[in-house]
Amino acid sequence: MKIELVMGDIVRHKADMVVVNLFEGVKRPGGATGAVDAALEGAITAAIRDGDFQGKWGETLLLRPVKGVASPRVLVLGLGKKEKFSLDLVRQAALPVVRLARKLKLATVASVLHGAGIGGLDPEAAARFAALGAALSNYEYDRYKSEKENRVGRFRLVENNRLLASPIRKGLEYGARVGEAVNWARNLVSSPPGDLRPDGLARAAKALAKGLGTAAAKKIRVRVFGKKEIEAWGMGGILAVGKGSDAPPRLIVAEFRGGRPGGPWTALVGKGVTFDTGGISLKKWEGMEKMKYDMAGGAGMLGAVRAAAAVGIPVNVVAVVPAVENMPSGAAYRPGDVIRMMSGKTVEVLSTDAEGRLILADAMAWAKKRYRPAAMVDAATLTGACVVALGSVTMGMIGNDGKLLSMIKEASGVSGEKAWELPLHEEYFEQIKSEIGDLKNIGGPEAGTITAACFLKEFAGDTPWVHLDIAGVAWREKERMGYAPGPTGAPVRLIVEFLSQEGRKRAQ
Repeated sequence: MKIELVMGDIVRHKADMVVVNLFEGVKRPGGATGAVDAALEGAITAAIRDGDFQGKWGETLLLRPVKGVASPRVLVLGLGKKEKFSLDLVRQAALPVVRLARKLKLATVASVLHGAGIGGLDPEAAARFAALGAALSNYEYDRYKSEKENRVGRFRLVENNRLLASPIRKGLEYGARVGEAVNWARNLVSSPPGDLRPDGLARAAKALAKGLGTAAAKKIRVRVFGKKEIEAWGMGGILAVGKGSDAPPRLIVAEFRGGRPGGPWTALVGKGVTFDTGGISLKKWEGMEKMKYDMAGGAGMLGAVRAAAAVGIPVNVVAVVPAVENMPSGAAYRPGDVIRMMSGKTVEVLSTDAEGRLILADAMAWAKKRYRPAAMVDAATLTGACVVALGSVTMGMIGNDGKLLSMIKEASGVSGEKAWELPLHEEYFEQIKSEIGDLKNIGGPEAGTITAACFLKEFAGDTPWVHLDIAGVAWREKERMGYAPGPTGAPVRLIVEFLSQEGRKRAQ
């Protein structure tokens, strides 16, 4: 999709469909919508008067004008109550528009910038979220479809105020680049598990810089380490989880050197279980096909590095992704085994289906040793308990550093990817103490998300660290919050905003 700004009048602009908007409760539209209404001899006002359209959130009114406007279709989009409208709703507003355009097999959609007029939103920020929404809404994983579905080829914002041209164009470019990186990560999560085993994820990571341009690509370096190096580093967690599969594990390391040479690093660690059967602690068969998404944390962290490079965030950031398959076999690790981790700690395995924390712990220890990061964030589809606690709306957030937690919380608010802090009280650590080793890999039926984070905290040590449990938000079962069913690319948007904060802080 090409996303662009066109200066001019929405009434005179020719596209397959033009889009205007209305807040709930407005009886007579003004601004661009008012101009279109006047050109249509009051058709929008009449629809409001007759109760055909009220401006409720997500409501649409499609008109086919015979004369008055240059385009053959006018879509009026309801934005809901003005006081509740936000930047993330600008993003979400793209989905009903793009979905309708695809259904009608339209090639070009032109829209006013939602929220930047009487909505009071900053035009550059609104343009960023509009472009992001258009890119995400046009996403489709159709590699295996014989007949490809229609996609919108061009999405235009039409603006008549030339003073806003520069900030809107800047916002569109930023949002489109981030959206492309999110979709890059979504493609990884969508890939069938037979296509994307640990070596397949590694190959995809090797192409991280593809299409970004020479300047950005020069600042990216991707390395992939195999079983030999993983054994040499004593990564007992990664080795144990990978033992049951005939696909050897990989450790993927993707750097973006956007900050000053020798400057501090931010480490992003992402769970890369390319398929999770549960191992010997086998999962039930229903829904197991979705366990290809168990590498969404790794895909998201790689996508965040791609996005940071694409928009030029001035930070040094490294993504470390341990990639494994968790399979049952005669060689698989067992409940009751004791594993020695890279850090030297020993872990008693009570469930082989609590494998994510084992590979993350080794990756975190490796990132600490190699990069001595100023901050470390991990993301993982880690616990079903987080889905029970927070559903599919909000990711869980737990950490050991108040300032870093505050930054992630602020980034959550700006990006629209919701995160909620859970406690990390000392009492929870009692649940993961082992009688025959240092730790157990599960802490029992209570507080599963928290005890998993307690486990990871033991490997974060004194490094400022935040854990994001994205189990509930990485995949949508139905259309919701601006996403079609399927992978969301979480937490790319949140991490990009966090890295932007880091860049601004270090520039001061």
